[in-house]
Amino acid sequence: MKIAIGPIEGHYGGAAQHILNIVRNSRHNYEVINIPQSLQNWNIIFREYILPIQDRFLNTFLRHNPKRFDMYGWQRYIDIPGKRLAKKLREKDVVHLHGHPYWEQIYNVKGPRTVFTVHNLYNKEDFSNSWERTIDYLTNKMISICSNSNKVISVAKWLRDSLKKNYGIESEYIPNGVNLREFDTRDGNNFREKFGIWDDFYLFVGRTTKYKRPELFLSLAQELPKRKFVMVGRGITKDNLVKYFGKEIPSNVLCIGEPERQDVVNAFDASRAFILPSANETFGIVILEAMASGKPVVAANHLGPSEIISDDENGFLFEPDNLESLVQKAEIAWNSKEIGLAGRIKVIEKYDWKNIVPEIEKIYAE
Repeated sequence: MKIAIGPIEGHYGGAAQHILNIVRNSRHNYEVINIPQSLQNWNIIFREYILPIQDRFLNTFLRHNPKRFDMYGWQRYIDIPGKRLAKKLREKDVVHLHGHPYWEQIYNVKGPRTVFTVHNLYNKEDFSNSWERTIDYLTNKMISICSNSNKVISVAKWLRDSLKKNYGIESEYIPNGVNLREFDTRDGNNFREKFGIWDDFYLFVGRTTKYKRPELFLSLAQELPKRKFVMVGRGITKDNLVKYFGKEIPSNVLCIGEPERQDVVNAFDASRAFILPSANETFGIVILEAMASGKPVVAANHLGPSEIISDDENGFLFEPDNLESLVQKAEIAWNSKEIGLAGRIKVIEKYDWKNIVPEIEKIYAE
């Protein structure tokens, strides 16, 4: 069976790790779909330039004939590499697609059976007001892709239920997982020595986006000035956070940026507790990664985290966007090593990729 899987845009995000772990743990041979270099910035170009122009023209000159200036017309001229890739994918028996639907030509593959994994739905409260049109586009396109796929997979139970209730999309729940073998290589001392961090610390792994709520982690650092806080991820620099936060970041916060993957694995091991501030996390692979490292996790009592964590048993749940609740749970987590160990046991039992991938292979066989 010839299977293509992707697309991969970078190697640090949850969707990218999801794809790579399927490849690592499957008995099949895959061709991984990488975004052509010429399309790497297509999502930015579309959001920042094409949508505003499209709206302006549709609202004035082209109101009675919108097809003359629609999104797909733009792409016929812009992403020729995407068309070439889509043509190549038609030679496969199965194409397993993931992630956000910016890649129009990739997601309109004709010929092979297609499986689409939904990683999230777009919640407008997680984006600035300027993203409203983009969110509408992405949501509509996502549902269109689901409707045209032979099989749809949801990575969370709430996501499966929402697709069914709100859009009439049937999907099968197969959760995210964690590569336990990768976390057997974790070395917290290596991380401490490499970055010169000797104090115990709370860890944040994410991006400087509203979805991830880095400002809540920074506010937590302000509330607990005697503790150390470390931030790792794409765009996590002091300058970016000052711009995002609107003021100087607390002195007890250290920004690492986007290091090598092994550094991220080691960071989990070096930390005292892991904090996931996002209010609407779809599932949260970083939750599983922290739990696999035996660290207590503090995450919002909503959507994905509430499916993974049983409060005060194998992790801690705080009320979404509630700093007081977050401070309370973070303080408890600091001295809750046994909760971290209980979390690791749950991950081993339920979220090991070697047990999850066979369920995806059944989808291919069908």
